[in-house]
Amino acid sequence: MRKTILCLLAGMAPLCLAAQTGYTIKGQIGKLNKPAKAFLLVRYTDRVDLDSTQIVNGKFEFKGKMDSPMEAHLRVRHDATPDHPSKMSTYDVKPLLLSNEAISVTAKDSISKAVITGSALNAENDKVTAYLKPIYGKYEALNNEYREQPEAKKQDQAYIQSLEVRAKAIEKEILDAKLSYIEKNPNQHMALMAFSSLLGPEFDVLAMEKIFLSLNENIRTSYLGKQVGAKIATAKKTLEGVEAADFAQPDVDGKMVKLSDYRGKYVLIDFWASWCAPCRRENPNLVKAYDQYKSKGFEILGVSMDKASDKAKWLKAIEDDKLTWKQVADLKGWDNEAGMLYEVKAIPMNFLINPEGKIIAKYLRGEELSKKLEEIFKGKP
Repeated sequence: MRKTILCLLAGMAPLCLAAQTGYTIKGQIGKLNKPAKAFLLVRYTDRVDLDSTQIVNGKFEFKGKMDSPMEAHLRVRHDATPDHPSKMSTYDVKPLLLSNEAISVTAKDSISKAVITGSALNAENDKVTAYLKPIYGKYEALNNEYREQPEAKKQDQAYIQSLEVRAKAIEKEILDAKLSYIEKNPNQHMALMAFSSLLGPEFDVLAMEKIFLSLNENIRTSYLGKQVGAKIATAKKTLEGVEAADFAQPDVDGKMVKLSDYRGKYVLIDFWASWCAPCRRENPNLVKAYDQYKSKGFEILGVSMDKASDKAKWLKAIEDDKLTWKQVADLKGWDNEAGMLYEVKAIPMNFLINPEGKIIAKYLRGEELSKKLEEIFKGKP
């Protein structure tokens, strides 16, 4: 067996050590033999752990130790075809959850069809999947219903609205099912995974924090638990009433602009990108609001999530959409430092800051933005 650890950060060197006894994965994939190989891949935020071994008479084995449960992938290469840099490598893949257990993986010919036994964690995963499958099936049925409609029906706004209402009802059913599972299973790692899936772009921070704190401490301090806790802590920084975190980025001319430069005015931080169709559709609403209220002390600070390679497209979008307010970007795409500071995972996204520098609203689009600004500036000269 050969162990390869790929460390992506120099500071992670202490982690680049041979694994110790903890888990054992014994596999049987038909009668495969050399040159067939098996790979075990675990992806962390700062590194990738990759183990590999030959398959002999269909058998392979991995051993190691996990500090906390992690999502992993077993991959099988059935032949010796080398990787090509311009093409996706062809692998036979089986996702699983890896913890310090003795796990058996068996299949006739393809690991993607393998059966996992001996793992309480993966058995619980199967249980939760089966629990949620009928509800997710309703989504699939709704999509199938739409696809089967004639084109005229697909354009019927009343029908589309009815689909949206039904989709929201299914979404609520999934939410309730996950919350019920979490409440009944606070000691299960799967409860944490279910909880993590509920933290969308606009989750209720205080409500979710309360649920998170109801989980077992060992679950909360696991690798995923620490990530979830950090996400909640970051989201709390953008709650209404909290002082907006300051940042500085270059504008289109390279001049540094700070959020704190706008103290004394109402300012909307608008996260967008030239390639984002919903953002571009929302821009006319921003132009209208800006023209109506800029003389009363309203400003917009646009923050682009474009990459450096798209700088020309960003500048053209500003001109095409007639965005006359300040635009800034560090041109790091989704790694934009202001975007990361404000936990921006989807765009368009915005935050309304009052003259004292506190967040008073977020995700204001279309009519909602107009109503909020009217409420703020009503009666003001």
